[in-house]
Amino acid sequence: MRKIIDFNKEWEFCKGDIREDEMSTSSWEKVDLPHTYNALDGQDGGNDYYQGPAVYRKLFSADEIPEEYRENAYIRFGAASKRADVYLNGAYLGKHDGGFSAFTFDISDKLTKGSNELVVRVDNSKELPIYPMFADFTFFGGLYRGAEVICFDGDEHFNIDEYGTDALWITPGKDSVDIRFKARTDKCGFTAVIYDICDGTKVEVVRQSITNEYGRDDYVMTLKVPKPHLWKGLSDPHLYTATISMALEDKGEIMDEISSDFGFRSFRVDRESGFYLNGESYPLRGVCRHQDRENMGWAITSSEHDEDMQLIREAGANTVRLAHYQQAPYFYDLCDRQGMVVWAEIPFISGYDDRRESDENLRSQLRELIMQNYNHPSICFWGIANEIGIAGESPRMYEVVKELNSIAKELDSTRLTTIANVGMTETSSPLFHSTDLATYNEYKGWYEGSADDHGAFADEKHAELVDVPLGISEYGAEAVMKWHSAEPKVQDYTEEYQAVVHEKAMEAFGQRPYLWGTWLWNMFDFAADQRDEGGCKGRNNKGLVTFDRKTKKQAFYLYKALWSSEPFVYVCGKRFTKRYEDKVEIKAYSNLKELTLFVNGDAVQTLKADAVFRFDKIQLLAGENEIVVRAGDTEDKVAFTKVDEIPSEYVFKEEKNLSEAVTQWFATVSGNGAESNAVKEIVVNEGFLSVYDPLEEVYKYPEGYNAIQELVAKPMSLINPSMADRMKTGGAMSFHSIWHHISKMLPDDLIYVVNERLNKIRK
Repeated sequence: MRKIIDFNKEWEFCKGDIREDEMSTSSWEKVDLPHTYNALDGQDGGNDYYQGPAVYRKLFSADEIPEEYRENAYIRFGAASKRADVYLNGAYLGKHDGGFSAFTFDISDKLTKGSNELVVRVDNSKELPIYPMFADFTFFGGLYRGAEVICFDGDEHFNIDEYGTDALWITPGKDSVDIRFKARTDKCGFTAVIYDICDGTKVEVVRQSITNEYGRDDYVMTLKVPKPHLWKGLSDPHLYTATISMALEDKGEIMDEISSDFGFRSFRVDRESGFYLNGESYPLRGVCRHQDRENMGWAITSSEHDEDMQLIREAGANTVRLAHYQQAPYFYDLCDRQGMVVWAEIPFISGYDDRRESDENLRSQLRELIMQNYNHPSICFWGIANEIGIAGESPRMYEVVKELNSIAKELDSTRLTTIANVGMTETSSPLFHSTDLATYNEYKGWYEGSADDHGAFADEKHAELVDVPLGISEYGAEAVMKWHSAEPKVQDYTEEYQAVVHEKAMEAFGQRPYLWGTWLWNMFDFAADQRDEGGCKGRNNKGLVTFDRKTKKQAFYLYKALWSSEPFVYVCGKRFTKRYEDKVEIKAYSNLKELTLFVNGDAVQTLKADAVFRFDKIQLLAGENEIVVRAGDTEDKVAFTKVDEIPSEYVFKEEKNLSEAVTQWFATVSGNGAESNAVKEIVVNEGFLSVYDPLEEVYKYPEGYNAIQELVAKPMSLINPSMADRMKTGGAMSFHSIWHHISKMLPDDLIYVVNERLNKIRK
């Protein structure tokens, strides 16, 4: 039988590239796995976190692996970001490119009887032909998912290095299941294969044995399962377990055994009526999830995964988009057990790299994603790409997307493929017609347009995509916890404005059953080291829950009111307690249908509503006021204090960039010689435009419109014509706020040049 040995303790780590002859003299840090070397610098802002090589080393005795197991021993790593080169006792075991999937190497003939040295050189450098290349999140480096040794006391065992995982793939049908596995090809001394299927209560429902045919390495068996119990999402995520055993029939001895959970379910998507699970309408309403955690990066454990799932379940979501890469096997298992419908995807994101090595890396990451996660009933969609049109589209990009779709279909014909496109992608683009399904990442009310535009946008795109079901893969707004306003507006980064955007989005989406799925961005705040927004560096603050998972933002409770069934009441404003208005609006979220407001003990108003309750024009007394909102025995409360003016600590004021002098990147883009002067800082002159003004304000002035078109749209048109065309329409966001989305396509100094031009335009 096999033995699995934990290999996560007592590693040594050194940042940088260490030669073999430097190993003994290098300074090593003692670490345990999982580990990342960007846990802190990847979240502190500045876009300067370390991206480069590092070395992990583990010194171990052969005694850690029982002697009878050493001739059949393998090392498996859960993930290494992005590239890993693995050595044992100086011998090269192999390389793995891709930061999110497991990989396995045979160490049998490299082990020595005494001490052994295992070395892993990890590299998350930017220039590697490994996706992701660039994106709006930190690429944490390291061995961040742990390692294990899998070993056997005999030659007869299943193949465990096929796509880095146990070679067992289960395909349920209507009342049968196809089970495929691969055996070690060089020594197949077993005489029988035993198939055993148990339901969720471990009661055996099918058991069958077959005689082994020598020389085979690939086996497929179809077993009948009478009246299978279906996997029904949140209401009943029923699982079966298949166990496959290699046996010596005459002795009844089991040589090796593998097992996997699976589930019976069917699903489809209709262009007009959305997603169906087991033949019944099942609207998908859920969240996107990044896997990192404050001060931990990607090096998280089962405890953090459990907490994330608990929060997702509390919000009431029935689907999760695991963005933008393959996530931990443990979390896919959680999704199976908790009934989450999953969109799983590869990190083909933000642009296309035309190196042929990069194309092969995409193929490899997609194959590993599918083959390592094939058995999960929760997964219904394979994601091919995300927002790759940002840096422009090309015929070669289209070919690669179609090829990836073909690979997905070849490996798994039972699931649907999809793609998430950036909001300015035209529906006529092949990016919308190369997968089974398609979606938009749209940020109405944040990066463009108004929060009232979600419905009109969806209707327009649905009408244009006559042959493709449409979904919304991202939407949302930033909320930094310390900012608040009774009159929230775009770009104030308040908790209240984020909630408004989500309220309007959910109202619009709920009226459009043709949307096959909607996923808010994001369930949790996450690290993006290049960001500096809302007074918060190194972070994307669009989460419903803070980066440390300690605080649920106001919008979290909106979704709990819309999606969950456990009775609750939440009074908004827990962090907005100093109120200056003469009469205030008191807002509450609840999944109950009638609420009563009490102010200082007096019943003031009773309302009936769905999810959002607005008690308007409520008079507060001087000093502290007790606010209680109640429905029967269920209530919530907050204390508001009446003050005379808007508290300054609630208002976000942009800290202006007073950087040292920068040199302009071009001199004649607009034909204006004045543009050739070096720009020293982002200056804001009272009464004049700047990059902090909304584009809709800038575009009121012909000089402002021309400045953006000449300095931004014109050079961008050479890279991304569709995005350049979108720059012709002003929006509520400022150029400063959208800069991080387009900065990777343009020189770093351009924002200073634009600001200097706008500073010459009097309002």
